Amino acid sequence: MAKKITVDIALHPLVWKLLKRQYSFDGHAVDVGHDWLYSLIVSSLERRHIITASELRRRPKGIVDGKVYIYYEDFIRYGGYIRSARQANISRVIYRQERERLCQTVAVFHIATGIERNKVMRYFLEKEGIEEDELSFETLKKHYQRNYRHKEDDYYLAIKEMN
Repeated sequence: MAKKITVDIALHPLVWKLLKRQYSFDGHAVDVGHDWLYSLIVSSLERRHIITASELRRRPKGIVDGKVYIYYEDFIRYGGYIRSARQANISRVIYRQERERLCQTVAVFHIATGIERNKVMRYFLEKEGIEEDELSFETLKKHYQRNYRHKEDDYYLAIKEMN
């Protein structure tokens, strides 16, 4: 069995919650296995460098510090440090993926049931346990209106064809 070590990573609160929910979390670190996320993390690794004062000042508020397991061989090969810009990119990719998943779910549920969009959005935010500081209702609503209102007709036709 390959030995694993932990790497520090700072992520958006919603992203950290999703990682703990979707992957095995032993109370210390998240083990993403050999998923696509592991490849993303390993590609971001580098040898430790000196953290400058400007990097510390640029850290956004509300970021959650966590740890992720990587294989020892990858640590030796690539390093064990992820720059804050790359941590933000990892966080951004997962955050956007979750936001898209929620919007698709809201669109299909709204069309299939006829329940008002806002009620459906609030229902799924509550059902998923997503708090206001992780993904606000207004943020989700704005993204939905920009990207999914025009897709509702396509979803409606697809659902109608299935029946």
